[in-house]
Amino acid sequence: MEKNFNPFLVSGYKNVKYFCDREAETATLKANIKNNINTTLFAIRRIGKTGLIHHVFNSYANNNKIVCIYVDILSSNNLKDFTNQLATVIYNRFPENKSVGKKIIQGIRLLRPLISYDSLSGAPELSFELGEAKQYEKTIQQLFTFLDAQNIKIVFAIDEFQQILEYPEKNMEALLRTHIQTLKNTHFIFCGSNQKMMHEIFNSAKRPFFASCSNLHLGFIDTKLYADFIQRIFTEYKLKITPESIDFILNFTNCHTFYTQYLCHYLFASNIKLIELKDVQNCAIEILKLSETTYFQYRNLITTAQWQLLQAIAKENKLHQAHSKVFINKYKLGTSSMVTRGIDSLLEKELIYYNSLVEHPYYEVYDKFMMRWMQHKL
Repeated sequence: MEKNFNPFLVSGYKNVKYFCDREAETATLKANIKNNINTTLFAIRRIGKTGLIHHVFNSYANNNKIVCIYVDILSSNNLKDFTNQLATVIYNRFPENKSVGKKIIQGIRLLRPLISYDSLSGAPELSFELGEAKQYEKTIQQLFTFLDAQNIKIVFAIDEFQQILEYPEKNMEALLRTHIQTLKNTHFIFCGSNQKMMHEIFNSAKRPFFASCSNLHLGFIDTKLYADFIQRIFTEYKLKITPESIDFILNFTNCHTFYTQYLCHYLFASNIKLIELKDVQNCAIEILKLSETTYFQYRNLITTAQWQLLQAIAKENKLHQAHSKVFINKYKLGTSSMVTRGIDSLLEKELIYYNSLVEHPYYEVYDKFMMRWMQHKL
């Protein structure tokens, strides 16, 4: 056990010991990698998709025949940004002191990128200053082709892939699909947290990526498995936690991975030797208070009607029938058309999400702590 280490991770990946469950999803991704099948990983935000990718990639850390590369393109705004991020992660992934790494780095340098260094990490950052979109398209093709020519299997995970729909260049899907389908040794995991946009890319018969990947949906971790995990971690660090406390944690967070980890992280940091229900409740209230100013800012950024609707959805916890007279009258939300417009706006701002992957779909507030704050405060 490491001293001064909080085992309930809220970002990054440590190792399998601090990773809860996802055995079925891990097995599916490994099987797809083994059989050269591209995968689309659908998941709502902060449920653990990035952690799952790193968990799977970690299992290949000592495999000389498989190289895993991860890139998050959420911050990219256009084709140029995408190209620069792609080149940077490839450049940084391969050690220059190894033969394959030396070939790849030399190959990328032939494309004449500008190389700078991150002020905090010191890691190289590559950028291309090209005149036309066609030149960036060609650079992407060259990067993929050069990677594919090496005598190794490459597994590329592109996170927040739906971001390409926001680019001003409207041909990104066709461009990437054209290049990807010619590759023999390079395979992909496309991840995304905007379910609507990801389904549009991969499940619409009119789009280039239609039927090109195996779909994998990431749901919530089973409450029993998560409870056992929480109990085990606290016990290993010689801290006691009552079953009632664990039940409260999983109920308070709706078993949503990030919020569960965050509350456990906060509890662990408090260094209470015997954690009882009142301790968890006090910590939960402290967390809500810490975020109050952020929640008030949200209120100022949306209309009064949208805020009222958001409150109503929060109080319902899971809203199955948004347009029912019972719901609209209960919270005095006006007309059905007003509710429709409000829901569309809240979905666009990602303050709520629509879970369509269950037998009885529902709307829910995205931020579980905000949801509990609204229930507790209002």
